[in-house]
Amino acid sequence: MDLRISNLYRYPVKSMGAVVLQRAKIDRFGIEKDRRWMLVNGRGKFLTQREITKMALLDVMEYRSIEGDWALTIQAAQKVVLPEQCEQTLSFSVSKHFAKNESLSVEVWGDTCEGKVADDFINQWLSLVLNIPCRLVFMEDTYYRNVDKEYAKNNETVSFSDGFPLLLTTDSSLDAFNQHLTSPIEMLRFRPNMVISGNHAFAEDGWKRLRVGEVVFCVVKPCSRCVIPAINRFTGEKEPLVFKALKQHRSKGKEVYFGQNLLAMNAGEISVGDEVEIVE
Repeated sequence: MDLRISNLYRYPVKSMGAVVLQRAKIDRFGIEKDRRWMLVNGRGKFLTQREITKMALLDVMEYRSIEGDWALTIQAAQKVVLPEQCEQTLSFSVSKHFAKNESLSVEVWGDTCEGKVADDFINQWLSLVLNIPCRLVFMEDTYYRNVDKEYAKNNETVSFSDGFPLLLTTDSSLDAFNQHLTSPIEMLRFRPNMVISGNHAFAEDGWKRLRVGEVVFCVVKPCSRCVIPAINRFTGEKEPLVFKALKQHRSKGKEVYFGQNLLAMNAGEISVGDEVEIVE
């Protein structure tokens, strides 16, 4: 089999839009700057499309600020009805709009983390657009959130992702799953970081270790799925038939699975088109 990386994605803000990449740096968080921003409610608990499907309609774009810092623009889809005082887009950078602010104790799936809170104008915009009081927080480079010790190989860390730094899916597996749907869905419903082509459907379920260039990845755990793959990214509406098909064709016990969680054994850079070697 000629296995290749067909797509790479970063999700700067947890549960918002994807940034399409041609190449990606792999660091201790997974893909550099992946899910380093996150929305929280008034109690500091993380918010996602599970509770607020409208988050699916917020696209994220990256740019470099004047200071050369990481900066983002969040854009609401045209169909999102905005309050009169809201513009369609929100732009901000880390150094200018987070650096001097307070740090907040926040919760992600039972983990207590530290996040730098955004300026008020950012939080006000997001609260108005999503119609819920919320704040945007940023995980600084110096913060360590450890991967579950049951699965960690060498005390790996993770950003605000659900539990692991990287998620792998394959084109053939999506093609096979789409055979069970009247209206096929796109891969971004599953929010992968790395998509591979050239394998047989669901061959990734048996992979244990793979290499892309100089970077070695361990396949540590199948990814259990929630309702998010059933949320239409263009309408923000739930499509129950998608999750029903997952339960019928990808269930094991009480969970449904699609994709594999990865740990990177070393830092490096990978690109679309790179050959993927299955080591074991």
